[in-house]
Amino acid sequence: MKSVLLLALLLGQGWAMDQRELTIKAAYLFRLSLFVEWPPSSLDSTGSEPMRFCIAGDQGTTESLETLLAGKAINQHKIEVAEVQPHDDLSACHLLYLPEYIRSPQPFLQAAASYPILTVGETEAFYRQGGMIFLYNKDNRIRFAINEQAAKEAGLELRAQLLHLSQQP
Repeated sequence: MKSVLLLALLLGQGWAMDQRELTIKAAYLFRLSLFVEWPPSSLDSTGSEPMRFCIAGDQGTTESLETLLAGKAINQHKIEVAEVQPHDDLSACHLLYLPEYIRSPQPFLQAAASYPILTVGETEAFYRQGGMIFLYNKDNRIRFAINEQAAKEAGLELRAQLLHLSQQP
């Protein structure tokens, strides 16, 4: 009986840490998006269409981020969260998030390459293969590095304030 309680306690703590980490990452995705300008062909200035955050892979992460970002808006664009797979049409996405469990980012990056999509990922492979913003852990804090050239090639403009906060991993 004690081992069952201990296991439940440990699983509960793991879930709480995962939820805390997801909350922090949701805040990063939201705040990073505040410093990006999408071309008018992708996102009109009236705020009439939603900004779509596409999450690679996992329904649980997608649902958690959807809950955490509910009611948030960027420049009057309400945020929508959707789960995507590499074979999906990503043309409606404005941000593509690849969590660390996505070990092969290349199919997602190729699917996003034709569109003005801000790509945010958590692996060095993602960054080396042309991802735009790499979230990484350093000294128990989430940091980010920016591949400015990849953003420019996608037609995105990153504000100077964001570029100034970027650090190399």
